[in-house]
Amino acid sequence: MTGGHNVTTAPPRGKQLTVGDLKRVTMDTQKDLQPPKQQPMIYICGECHTENEIKARDPIRCRECGYRIMYKKRTKRLVVFDAR
Repeated sequence: MTGGHNVTTAPPRGKQLTVGDLKRVTMDTQKDLQPPKQQPMIYICGECHTENEIKARDPIRCRECGYRIMYKKRTKRLVVFDAR
């Protein structure tokens, strides 16, 4: 092991990897990954048009007027779709 990370090498020639080997590698890499922080999503109220930050498990309701129909704010990230 180097630097606190598990390092796996390729099996010697002629030896096949087993399902157990693959599970061990997968579990080791999953331990190294940190779960992403839940960022609040921004929704726009359908009635008063104010922006509301709503996290997971928060009630879907406008903080200003209490209206329950919310629209997800459009992302600023470039989204590309392939035509078929």
